[in-house]
Amino acid sequence: MTGLNRTFLGLLSEQLSDLIEQQSAEVFRRAGLVIPVKSASLLGAVASLGPVSVSDLVRALNRSHQLIQQKMPKLVALGLVTRRPDPEDQRAVLIEITDKGREQLALFEGLTQAFERAYAGMEKEAGPVFDALNRAILALKARPLVDRMDI
Repeated sequence: MTGLNRTFLGLLSEQLSDLIEQQSAEVFRRAGLVIPVKSASLLGAVASLGPVSVSDLVRALNRSHQLIQQKMPKLVALGLVTRRPDPEDQRAVLIEITDKGREQLALFEGLTQAFERAYAGMEKEAGPVFDALNRAILALKARPLVDRMDI
């Protein structure tokens, strides 16, 4: 995209995220995965931590409570997870992976090496994107934009 400068870094990173999501969706479809692309890490966390509360998932994934809550109905509708009241706290709900969820997660994990190869090939063309993004996130967490600007 022409005309963009560093002021639009957020837009550029969003475009990268959207492109990865779209292209990953095609990979998922071909592999027989029904897991929504942006919910794969959530399903993995439910599998490793479950039965688990939304609050525990928020902490584990460092995502907002609202985002985790928004993704749950789709995972339930797809039969990948179930929800039930926490017997120790009736206000809380526990989320647990289903057998179908485990099968889907196994299919997803089977793609890990293929994704690694694909991204390694992309990085040969584009440079070390993964490491650069991680460094940028750490730098902004350590010193926010407002502290870097003279305003």
